[in-house]
Amino acid sequence: MKAGVFKDPYDLVAEDGIEVPEIEANEVLIEVRACGICGSDLHMYRHNSHRGVLNRVSKSGKEIPGHEFSGVIRKVGADVEGFAEGERVVGVGMGGFAEFVPVPCNPFQLVKIPDGVSFQEAATTEPMADALQMVRKAQLKDNENVVVYGVGIIGLSVIQALLSQDKAIGKIVAIDISAVRLKKAKELGVYCVNPLDGDVVEQVREICGTTPVSFPPSNPPSVDVVIDCAGYIKSMKSESPLQTALYMVKGDAIGRIVCFGAYESDLAINFMPVIDKQISIIGSQGYASEDLVIALEMMRSGKVNRNDLITHQYPLADIDKAFSAQMSPEAIKVMVLPTEA
Repeated sequence: MKAGVFKDPYDLVAEDGIEVPEIEANEVLIEVRACGICGSDLHMYRHNSHRGVLNRVSKSGKEIPGHEFSGVIRKVGADVEGFAEGERVVGVGMGGFAEFVPVPCNPFQLVKIPDGVSFQEAATTEPMADALQMVRKAQLKDNENVVVYGVGIIGLSVIQALLSQDKAIGKIVAIDISAVRLKKAKELGVYCVNPLDGDVVEQVREICGTTPVSFPPSNPPSVDVVIDCAGYIKSMKSESPLQTALYMVKGDAIGRIVCFGAYESDLAINFMPVIDKQISIIGSQGYASEDLVIALEMMRSGKVNRNDLITHQYPLADIDKAFSAQMSPEAIKVMVLPTEA
C-alpha cells in the first residue's frame, strides 16, 4: 500500500510498497478516505516533538502519522461486534496517512458516520470532540466572557461548541495572527484580536471591559475563561499564550484557563498571577467517548458547518505539499485523501 512516512523534521514523503496492516481480533481494517493534519503533527514535523506517540510503526519499521481520519471498513476482526464490512466510520488512532489503517473497536476510537455526513466532514470529528470537552471543563456560567487563543481547526471548533451551548454566553474573543482564521471566526459572530495590531491584553480590555483586583492591585480585562488552543511554538516572537492568559483572566478565584495546545519545548513563565488572582488552570486532552457521537450528530443536523473549515485538499502522493500548506497562515484544516470512493 501507499503511506506517508515520517523520517525526520521536514522529511515526510509518500512511499509505495508498504505492507497492508494485519488486524487483531478486536480491530477493524479501515480504507482511509480522508485524514486531517493536526497541530500536534506539525509540532512533530518541525521539531520531532511528541514523535513517540504520533506514529504507527509498520512491521517494516516505517513511521506513519495521522490520527484524524474517516473511511470504510474493509475487514473485521473475529471478536468485533456491532461493525461490518462496508460501513462508513470515523477512526481515531495512529497511521491514518495511509491507504489502510487498523483501529481497535472501542467507543473512543471507532464510531459510525451518520447518513448525510461526508468523509471529509467526518475526519474533523476528533477535533470537534476535543472542543466539546474543553467547553465542558470550562464550566461556564451564564454571560461569562471567553477568550479562545488560537483559531485553527481546534479553536474554531471551540467557538462552534460555545455557540451551541444551551446557555447565554457573554462575549467570545478569538485571538490569532492569521487574517484568514480571524475572518472565519468573525463569520461565526465573535470578536477578533490580532497580536500584530498591538498589545493583546489592551485589545481584549477594550472589548470586555475590566474587573479590578483589589490585592495586589491590578486591572485585568473582564475575562472569565481563556481556552488556550495555541500552546507554544518555538518560533513565537511574543509571550506565550499561557503567559498572556495569566495576565488576562479575572482575579478573586474566578478566572479559569483551559490548556489544550501542545508545547514544542519548555518555556519560562511568570507564575505569580496564579497566586495573586487564584487562577484555576485546567488541562484538557482528548474527549469523552460520547463526544464523538455528539460531534457527528451536530454535523448531521447542521448545527455546525465543518466544510467551511476545510481549506485545502491533497492526494496522499502530495503529503509533503499538504504539510507545507498546513503551516501557512492561509490554512485552517488541510485534508489528505489517501483513497477515492
